Amino acid sequence: MDAHVAKSIAPLIEFSESGPVTKKLLDTDRSIVTLVCLKPGQALSPFTHRRREAIVYCLQGGVRITPGEGETELTAGDLAFYDGTKKAGPGNYADEDAAFLVTLVRKKGD
Repeated sequence: MDAHVAKSIAPLIEFSESGPVTKKLLDTDRSIVTLVCLKPGQALSPFTHRRREAIVYCLQGGVRITPGEGETELTAGDLAFYDGTKKAGPGNYADEDAAFLVTLVRKKGD
C-alpha cells in the first residue's frame, strides 16, 4: 500500500442551501470514506451497500441515522456502526449544520 499524507478535513467541510454536500475522500476495493455535510433539515435518501459494514463518525452538529428498524442520534465525537446491507437514511434534524464521515468497509470474507 502506498503511503498517503494526512491532511485536515476541516477545510473540506462546506454547506449548501440547495442540498447535501458529499465528498468522496477515499475509494479502494476494501473501503470507501465519504464526507457528508448537511444544513438543518437536509437528509440523504435511504441507501444500502451490498457486502459492506458502515461506520459513521460525527464531526460537528447532530445527525440521525435510521438503519433498519431503529434510529440512532449522533453528536460531535460520536461513532456508530451498522450493517450496510440494511437501508439507512442519515439526516440533520438539529438547529445547526452537521458534518460526518461515512466509512464503508467490505465485510470479512468478501
